[in-house]
Amino acid sequence: MIKFILMLQVCSFLNGECKAPVQSPIVYPDWASCAADASLKSLELLQKEGKDNVNKYRLAVKFGCHTIHES
Repeated sequence: MIKFILMLQVCSFLNGECKAPVQSPIVYPDWASCAADASLKSLELLQKEGKDNVNKYRLAVKFGCHTIHES
């Protein structure tokens, strides 16, 4: 059975540097669930960085939904 894990990474579009990736503890049953939650978790990460830092370093969140195989 294919499921998905979510990896998120806060990156600066000013200098191209990224923080270490963060893995969500949730295992998603399908791509749609993973991608939808990525949007919510991306917003949370940006809010934690703070508006001033997001603007100063031009931060954004990259994410990927990666397949895992569970039996």
